[in-house]
Amino acid sequence: MIASATLLGLVAALSVSAPRPLHFEAEDGRLTGIRVAAERAGFTGSGYVTGFDAPEDGVTFTFTAPAGLYEVRLRYGLPNGEKGYDLTVNGARRSGMFPATTAPYAATSAGKVELQAGENTLTVGNGWGWFDLDAVDLIPVAAPAPLRRVKPRPADPLASREARALLARLTGLYGHKTLSGQYEPAESAFIRDATGHTPAILGGDLMDYSPSRVEHGAAPQGTTERLLAAAKTGRILTLSWHWNAPAGLRDTTYTDAQGRRIEAPWYRGFYTDATTFDLEQALARPDSREYRLLLRDMDAIAGELKKLDAAKVPVLWRPLHEADGAWFWWGAKGPEPFRRLWRLLYERLTAHHRLHNLIWVWSGEKLDWYPGDAFVDIAGVDAYPKDPRDPLSALWDTFLHRFDGKKLIALTEIGGVPDVDRMRRYGVRWSYFVSWTGDLGPRKVPPERLRAVYGSPWVMNAPVTRSAAPKPVASSPVTRSVAPKPVASSPVKRPSLKKPGR
Repeated sequence: MIASATLLGLVAALSVSAPRPLHFEAEDGRLTGIRVAAERAGFTGSGYVTGFDAPEDGVTFTFTAPAGLYEVRLRYGLPNGEKGYDLTVNGARRSGMFPATTAPYAATSAGKVELQAGENTLTVGNGWGWFDLDAVDLIPVAAPAPLRRVKPRPADPLASREARALLARLTGLYGHKTLSGQYEPAESAFIRDATGHTPAILGGDLMDYSPSRVEHGAAPQGTTERLLAAAKTGRILTLSWHWNAPAGLRDTTYTDAQGRRIEAPWYRGFYTDATTFDLEQALARPDSREYRLLLRDMDAIAGELKKLDAAKVPVLWRPLHEADGAWFWWGAKGPEPFRRLWRLLYERLTAHHRLHNLIWVWSGEKLDWYPGDAFVDIAGVDAYPKDPRDPLSALWDTFLHRFDGKKLIALTEIGGVPDVDRMRRYGVRWSYFVSWTGDLGPRKVPPERLRAVYGSPWVMNAPVTRSAAPKPVASSPVTRSVAPKPVASSPVKRPSLKKPGR
C-alpha cells in the first residue's frame, strides 16, 4: 500500500508540473499606448487590442509556467498588407512578420521561446505597427525529431567530383555539426585572433567584376586569386554577387514618388532605387540590347568562376540573393521574373560555360520566390535579428516544413554571430552560417560570446594549420561604416552593402 501510494503521488506530481498550453486574451494584458476595441467582428474573449503606431506601443503578459520550450502563436488582424511585430520574452527580443490576410483574423507562429520556471514576461510590441492583436497562445514543444537525411545529389547532373564531394560532406554533417563561416578575409583574421579558430567557410563577392562597375573604374585587383589561395589552405568558399545593373544607372541624386531624397551614384547600382533597368522587359525581349547585356555580365562572372573551376575548387555559389526583399533590382519585378533570371543564369553558367564546380545556393525568406528543386542545392536564410542570440526558430520551422529531407538548410548570411548552442536547444540545426562584416559582423559580438560560439562542440571550424592562441579582444562600440563587404580593395568609392531597413 505504501509503495502504491508513493507511485500515485509521483504520478500526480508529474501531471501537475507537466507543461500545458497557455492562452492569453490580448485585452487582458498590460497595455502601453494601445487600446481595447471590438469593431472588428470575429474576435475571441471580450475584444482585441489596436492602435500600434508608436515604437513604445505593446501589450505585456506576466505569468508563471514550468520551464521549457513553447511555440508562440499570435492571432491577429490586418487592415492591409503584411506587417512586422516585435516579440520580447524574458528580455530576449526578436522580430517577425504577420503574413497578409483577407480574413478578419488569422494565426501565425512566432517560433519557439524558452520559459523559465516561475514568473515570465511576454510582450508583443509595435514593430512596423498598424495591426490588431486578438490573442496569444503558448504551446509546449516536444523534443525535436531528427532531421531527415538529404541525398547528396547535386542539381547539376554534371557536377564535378569536387562539388559532389563537398555536397556529400555537408550532407554527412547536417544535423550533427554546423560549419562556421565569415565574409571577407580581414574579418576572418579577426575571428582567428580573437578565438584561436578559423572559420571553415570564407565568403567573397564578385561585385567589382560587374561590367557596369568596371566601366566606371572599379578594379577588383585579384579578388578571385586571393580566394583561390585561401581555398588551397582547406577553406570552403562561398561567393555572392552584388550585380551592378547592366544599364540604366541613375548616377545622380533625385526625389522619389514619396518625396524622399535618394542618393543613387553608379556604385549603388545593385539597388533597385539606383537604376532604371527593367528586368521583366529585358527577359521578355531576347533580341533586345538589355537581354544581351544580361548575358554579357554573366559571361564576365563566368570568367572568374572558371579560374576556380580550373583549380578544381568547388564553390557555394549564392547569386541573386534576397530578391524577395525587392531592394535589389533582380527582385524589383516580383517572383516570376526573378525565377526566370535564376534559371537563365543557371543555364548560362552550366550549359554554355560548362561550369560544374558550383553548388547552387538560394537565399530568401518567401518560399514563393524559390527557383525550384532542379536549380537549387541549398536553401538559405539571410537574417539580421535585432538580438543576435535570436534562434530564428520561426524561419527554421518554415524552411524545415518545406525542405526537410529534400535540401540542406543554411544560415547563408547573418548580422553578428549566431548562438549555435541555443539554437540546438530549439531544434534549429543549420548546415552552416556565414557572418556579415563591419558593424554588422563579429565585431558587434562581445568577445566572450564570440569565443563561446567558435569553441562550441556543435560548431566545426577550419582545420588547424598552425598554433593560434586567442588574443584578448576589447569590446568596441558599434559604428556605422560606409565600407562595404571589402573582399577586395578598389580605387573608387564603394557603397555600403547594408540592406535597407536593417
